[in-house]
Amino acid sequence: MWTKRARHAERGSGLGLPRHAAKQGRQWRGMNVLVVLTLWLGCTTGVAAQSRTTGGEEPSTLEPVVVTATVVPTPLSQTTASVTVISRGQIEAQQTVSVTDLLRQVPGLHIDQPGARGSVSSVYLRGGDPNFTLVLIDGVRVNDPTNSRGGSFDFSTLSTDNIERIEIVRGPLSAVYGSDAISGVINIITRQGAAKTAGAVEMAGGRFGYIRPLGQVRGTQGAMDYAVSAAYLDNGEPVEGSAFTSTAVHANVGIQLSDVMELRGVLRYANIDSEAFPDASGGPRFAVLRDVDARDMQELTFGLTLAHELFPWWEYRFQFGFYNRDEDLTSPGVALNPATGDFVPPTVTDNLFRRYDLTLRHVFSVATGVRLAVGAQAQFEDGRSTGTQDLTLFGLGIMPIDFDLSRDVYAPFFELQLSLLPGLLVQGGVRVDVPEGFDPEVSPRLGASYTIAVTGTTLRASAGKSFKLPSFFALSRPDVGNPDLKPEKGRSIEAGVTQVLWGKRLTLGATYFYNEFDDLIDFDVETFRLLNRDEVTTEGVEMSLQVQPWSILGLTTHLTYVETDIESRGARLRNRPKWRGGFAIDWRPLSVLAINLRALFVGDALDFAVPTGERELDAYTRVDLAVTWRVASTWELFLAIDNLFDEDYEEAIGVPAPGIAPRGGVRARF
Repeated sequence: MWTKRARHAERGSGLGLPRHAAKQGRQWRGMNVLVVLTLWLGCTTGVAAQSRTTGGEEPSTLEPVVVTATVVPTPLSQTTASVTVISRGQIEAQQTVSVTDLLRQVPGLHIDQPGARGSVSSVYLRGGDPNFTLVLIDGVRVNDPTNSRGGSFDFSTLSTDNIERIEIVRGPLSAVYGSDAISGVINIITRQGAAKTAGAVEMAGGRFGYIRPLGQVRGTQGAMDYAVSAAYLDNGEPVEGSAFTSTAVHANVGIQLSDVMELRGVLRYANIDSEAFPDASGGPRFAVLRDVDARDMQELTFGLTLAHELFPWWEYRFQFGFYNRDEDLTSPGVALNPATGDFVPPTVTDNLFRRYDLTLRHVFSVATGVRLAVGAQAQFEDGRSTGTQDLTLFGLGIMPIDFDLSRDVYAPFFELQLSLLPGLLVQGGVRVDVPEGFDPEVSPRLGASYTIAVTGTTLRASAGKSFKLPSFFALSRPDVGNPDLKPEKGRSIEAGVTQVLWGKRLTLGATYFYNEFDDLIDFDVETFRLLNRDEVTTEGVEMSLQVQPWSILGLTTHLTYVETDIESRGARLRNRPKWRGGFAIDWRPLSVLAINLRALFVGDALDFAVPTGERELDAYTRVDLAVTWRVASTWELFLAIDNLFDEDYEEAIGVPAPGIAPRGGVRARF
């Protein structure tokens, strides 16, 4: 990575490595500001819109229990953290295939997809780096510390095939999960078996050569429940140089061993081939080299959970998680810019990463309103990379860039929940991580929520510390790695209010947050090594609103303002728009017809490409539409139009977003 730009030029690496320039954003056009500010302000607890029934009855929703925000599962309205739950009903209403698009309407979360699927998609929670967000699939960690992005997760690889819900928790959660959960956690939870056997077969096609067949089945067999799905996706070529094909299989199987004991296993396997212009290359519009990155990836996720209620006041849960990722990457690099000296050499790498973790958790109902959780986790990681880097331009020939590293982490944790007064929940926890090769890390978190029943007002506040261990790439890569790197640290506070009105038909509120990140890892041009040096602050407000006047009509809106600052330089981080917001309307005018309309407004943001240097990307507005028509009791037709008004915008310099993209299909349920 031979460029001179510093950390704030990053696109998703979290490492300050030059080759990963920032992505998207854009400064608001005046009209966009007026439109978004006209939308209501609302709460970052983001109560998720549920599937809606027909008729004129009063709105009725079943409050979800959040399993991600704390060790002890907690009802959504009582969580002390900022949580958004995306339900299965929302996924089906939006006819969304990519998890990237599904996350775009979440307050406080900015996600980019330069061009089309095939390029890396990164998430920025509250202005933090992409590798500051821990990603789980059914509770199994899927961040890969061997990649050059510091261990961030590429959301472009995930489809919505078998997802039941997604829980997004904003704020530090190292007290629960240890390393990586500095900005927050995204937990993708798959579907379980149904009481009655049910399934679906789907075939869809669309513009640019898009095609997607899918099959699913759910049911029970004696004491066992199961949910299995298989899907193939060819995304075509929406943007020059882009390609993405995926074959994925999901399975979720549970066995009721007794009335108080359950064993559940989950499995996901995906084989993915993708192509895209390299990061910071300038894309189809500015890249000097016209060859593209080619990736071949295989991902396997497996989890096994045994849950047992020994007594009404004591339950325990044992979890085993396994994650395996193998990626072959061939990159042409980015041509030298003679004016700046920026350059990314061609590379060929084969990365293999495996993680095993074991977690034992006990939850005790000590007394009325007092719940105590204690447990421990052991985590074992092993990663290697073999490859070469072509430096013949500098007379150095072909250089090896191999590394091989393993790491064990042991961590006891403790959490206490007190609900001794009506409407009041106080929660505190601490985790002590003992990672191999590093000093122990202590991560506390304290939060409280109080609901005033008479007014329907809920007040929340929390504070916590967090950390992230250096990635294997940052520690061991021969050309830029530094074995003396220290963990990155975070300190965060937040306070929010949620107001429920109109018989729970309307929910609104706001949350203020402030984060300090220290010892951030950045690339130093003079030493040509990664160093701990940056201090960054992010500060902002998240707002949203949910209105459901009738069961057939619902509206959700959100607006987020984030200010970022690199303390030592007085500069803002790239890839982070200050303003973003949007709305979603769910309307069911007929019992057989459902319409979903979504709009997203993204303000301007800085980006970097080797051919152009730093540039400001314009603000943009994107509108998506989905229509579902049940033509018979078991048959549905659906039409989804992404970028309905053919907005011309970029989420990375020189990489145009796909134009209007209609896709449609037929679904048979049984």
